[in-house]
Amino acid sequence: MALWDMLQRALGINRREAIAVTAIVGLLAAGALLRWAFSPTTYPLPSHLQRLLDSLALAYAASLPSDTSVPTPLGKAPDTRSSQVSSSPTNRRPSPLAPVNINTATKAELMSLPGIGEVTAERILEYRRRKLFESPEELLEIKGIGPKKLERLRPYIRLR
Repeated sequence: MALWDMLQRALGINRREAIAVTAIVGLLAAGALLRWAFSPTTYPLPSHLQRLLDSLALAYAASLPSDTSVPTPLGKAPDTRSSQVSSSPTNRRPSPLAPVNINTATKAELMSLPGIGEVTAERILEYRRRKLFESPEELLEIKGIGPKKLERLRPYIRLR
């Protein structure tokens, strides 16, 4: 409240005008901060983040029809050999580029698998706390994973 009182006295304005000035200055400061934070010339991205963005761009390019000559978001030519994208319209996440070891994977790595969300990843981790997976078929014991989903997961999982 003291800030508005100081603004009122210094600028000769009423309380509502002081609140409006504070809100405008706050929004301008937030906008400037966001612009600075998201400016690509501020700091170069760490190499692991740059590789992640590159792989997402390649996955996006691979999902485009082959007769489209649209450049990728990062301006690189698509390399369809190194990315795998699910053709399912309900699953837009790119599939992992390398098989995921379900006995050592983190929650985020499990969530990168097609059809595995946060809840199912947590169930996999809970099962793994009790017993390591000895075969992919053991995933059928987890609620939310049936025979169809297991077949979709097979190319992307490993046990060792």
